[in-house]
Amino acid sequence: MTIFDRKTGTEIEELNSPEHELWVCVLSKAAHDALYSSDWWQSRLAIEWFKGKGRDFAAVCKNAGKDPDYVYRKMINQLLKREEIMRSVRKGHRLCVKPRYESKRKRRSVNKIRPSRYRGGRLTKRLTGNSYYAAKRASLH
Repeated sequence: MTIFDRKTGTEIEELNSPEHELWVCVLSKAAHDALYSSDWWQSRLAIEWFKGKGRDFAAVCKNAGKDPDYVYRKMINQLLKREEIMRSVRKGHRLCVKPRYESKRKRRSVNKIRPSRYRGGRLTKRLTGNSYYAAKRASLH
């Protein structure tokens, strides 16, 4: 390793500086806005900012310590998927609805009392809430 290949103390400290962390946060916020923001206008602006690969995009990537081409390659597929979802929702399609899966087991009834679970056989259903207090008042009179 030659003298020119070694990093100086200031270059090593640059990666831990507050300015570096600020630019990493700016890049991360732009990615979050593009992919996950519920405000579609902000999402659209962030997607165009990434896809445009302008001077400001390159400057933010450089100050964050990232290669602009690398960031673009990592983001482009996700950005295209997000744009497709935004287009389809605008047309009225519902792509984000999860399919409902039916289980093979039957659901047990909530009110069903199983005698085998309790000792002594069948268990009577107890009164709760207002019906309990109404029955209690009736038994006192």
